[in-house]
Amino acid sequence: MAYLLAKQLHARSNKINPASLSLKPVVMLLFGSLCVGQVMFNVAKANDEEQQAVGGPPTGFSIGAAVLSSNPSYVGLKADTIAVPFLGYEGERYYFRGLSLGRHITRTRTEQLSLSINLEPFRFRPKESSDVAMQELDKRGFGASAGVNYQYNTRFGSFSADINTEITGRHNGQRANITYSLPLNRPGQRWQLAPEIRLNYTSKDYIRYYFGVSAEESARSGLPSYSGGHAFSPAIGFGGYYMFTHKLSVVGNLRLIRSASAITNSPMVQGRSARSLFLAISYRL
Repeated sequence: MAYLLAKQLHARSNKINPASLSLKPVVMLLFGSLCVGQVMFNVAKANDEEQQAVGGPPTGFSIGAAVLSSNPSYVGLKADTIAVPFLGYEGERYYFRGLSLGRHITRTRTEQLSLSINLEPFRFRPKESSDVAMQELDKRGFGASAGVNYQYNTRFGSFSADINTEITGRHNGQRANITYSLPLNRPGQRWQLAPEIRLNYTSKDYIRYYFGVSAEESARSGLPSYSGGHAFSPAIGFGGYYMFTHKLSVVGNLRLIRSASAITNSPMVQGRSARSLFLAISYRL
């Protein structure tokens, strides 16, 4: 998400003339997770043609703060909001984006391939639900995943794909997505906004961990037991950034997901839609 903003901001900050920027306030964008790396957000990515124009791939550290709010449609819960400090690093081979550590495998003008390890800030805490039955269920905690990330850039937009598998043994599930985003401004400008369409895949193990109800939980709560299966969920959204100066910038993303029946059939879930919202401010050192 999963869409990578830190890379974009470094590329644009190198390309923009600092003297042309002012500090007037702006209304900011929304979403996802600068601190989580994709996850949660893809806007138009800087390609190697941009990077070569400013003397090579961007490198260096950045710091800031980010707020991630997600609404997985759990019964009795409105939203789960997490505020975290952000530390990022962009190098020619390696990057660190808050909760995502990765290595670039291929970086050309039109395509990028990388490997990453990510902390996934998705959870369920029963005591936070206002529903009595939901309070009797087991807690679901954060996970961590290893993934492959691919992006192909064209003059007509950016195509990306991510495949991740859980590595802590918490549920051993997989997630994947394909995304198309269309930048509304030229590369290297002071601001960018990019609408996107996306298709998410979630494996049955992932579904069963976060939305399943075991026989023991059913006996305690009175909810019917549920296991679920594989899920394909479409999503739409938009993301972008604004640069106050060549070092100070804000990024954000908003994504709306139409949940698959494998999720909405769970007695833990109400409604058919989920939302992810992210806003972050970053300062390049």
